[in-house]
Amino acid sequence: MADYKKLAIGRVLIRTAIAIGMFAFIMKYAVDKSVTAGNFVEAVRATPLAVVLFLDAMDYFIDKTAYYRMYNVVYQRMTGGQRNDLAAIFAPVIVSAAIFFGMLAMLGGAVTLNLGEYNPGVLVWVGIMSAYAMLPETGDEPWMTIIWLAAQLIGGFHNVVILPAGLLG
Repeated sequence: MADYKKLAIGRVLIRTAIAIGMFAFIMKYAVDKSVTAGNFVEAVRATPLAVVLFLDAMDYFIDKTAYYRMYNVVYQRMTGGQRNDLAAIFAPVIVSAAIFFGMLAMLGGAVTLNLGEYNPGVLVWVGIMSAYAMLPETGDEPWMTIIWLAAQLIGGFHNVVILPAGLLG
């Protein structure tokens, strides 16, 4: 039988390496596009609170189930009773991609393959949200909510959006 503790450490290291690569890509993009702090803060302030809370809740769920029994049971069922560590590693990648494209649709108005159509500040913020979800063991801290609150504080809590447009009709 496999030593699951060692495999979990391997998953942590791989997820961390992927997240570092994602953050490096975001930073390179920000430098290349001359994204200002103002662009970034504006994008954060435009994010509805419900979305930020949902992202922190998703991160909590991903991290709390990723290395424990429930996570292993789900992947054993998905892989026909066989433990599949490759699937366990790439599940957060899939969630991270879903966050990226979902947030682009919500904050950018639509999803297009032409990233030049988006505000660079929005792309950096969406990238940070998706890379953060990739990081292991961050579920105990609501960092996206903290960043959102800080952005709202410097903006005087003007124009705070609680629910995404069109959510309730």
